[in-house]
Amino acid sequence: MPNNPLIGKAGNVTRCNQMLDYFERNHETLEVDFASVLHWDEWTEKEIKQFKVRFPHISLHLIERKVPSKKIFKYIIEYKIPKLFAIKNPIDLTTFHYRKQVRRIIEKSKYDIVVVSYATWGNLVDRSMGAYLILDTHDFMTLQFKDQSSKNLIGKQLEKEIKVLNKFDEIWTYSVEEQYIFEQFTDANKVTLIPVSFPKRMIRNRDVRFDVVYVASDNPHNQRSIEWYLSEVLPQLNGVKTYIAGPICTKIGDYEGVVKLGIVEDVDQLYRYSKLTICPMLSGTGIKIKVLESLSYGLPVVTTRRGVDGLVNKSENGCIVADSAAEFAYQIRRLLSDEDYYQMHERYGLNFHRLHYSTEAEKNVLDNVFLD
Repeated sequence: MPNNPLIGKAGNVTRCNQMLDYFERNHETLEVDFASVLHWDEWTEKEIKQFKVRFPHISLHLIERKVPSKKIFKYIIEYKIPKLFAIKNPIDLTTFHYRKQVRRIIEKSKYDIVVVSYATWGNLVDRSMGAYLILDTHDFMTLQFKDQSSKNLIGKQLEKEIKVLNKFDEIWTYSVEEQYIFEQFTDANKVTLIPVSFPKRMIRNRDVRFDVVYVASDNPHNQRSIEWYLSEVLPQLNGVKTYIAGPICTKIGDYEGVVKLGIVEDVDQLYRYSKLTICPMLSGTGIKIKVLESLSYGLPVVTTRRGVDGLVNKSENGCIVADSAAEFAYQIRRLLSDEDYYQMHERYGLNFHRLHYSTEAEKNVLDNVFLD
């Protein structure tokens, strides 16, 4: 996994921590190593110590993606020359040097199972390693990069992504739409829909301090989405306050009716005191982790069609889909003023979470892979 699981609250980081927690709980049965890119997200000595405290039975490998320039000869041979001959490919973020380091660890440790996060890092491994290979896709990367490429390159990127997928024995996805796509281009029997789980955290007699809450990272999709909300929806809310948390706060200006909370270390407390959340997505791929997290608290979510991407059920699930600014604002106001309407969507969300995204559902899938 390229990211530092101790930095930020983005969906991919949340998911990474859930997996590490699962491995830590099963340390008596599973011997696990975690490898990450040293300078992808910065790792400080403090964070390295925190990782070892939180996951004491998981070995940490931090690997340089590039050869340090002070090692002149190695830098030229293993980084500069391969880079000169490499064909630009957004679907592949590996380097010759990084592949070499990872494969050396795999060959030395002789793992039974190797899990790689993202198709963009899939070329770190190949079948000759002898391990059972799992690709944890997170996202359909061709769609993630479509805005960065000319239309005539989309087919080539898709071809490269499918080639990576076919290297693996098992492909994980969290989205039913991506499950369908991957099954069309690979062996359908090796595509597994993973239920991203959160424990049920229904709050009785909720002490509401935050009417409308938005939690997000600062990726381009979230930036476009919050800009639309602030310019088109917010003026129609008639004084309703919106509380925004996460790195996205650094990408927006000051608005009347908006409170920027910045990085919130304990999002549990934020959700416990919230009335509802929003997910005004205009673009993006994959399932929205923050939507599932909100539903686990019994919080209705006002969202757009892109906000329910990946969910196994698009209706009666706690999410209210509104694609126009006027309808989005109306649904927020109605949830705040109509208690019967609110409680109906609260029940929908809790039932949907219980049926499809409970911790038991995910545990059963992971146990089948790692313990059976």
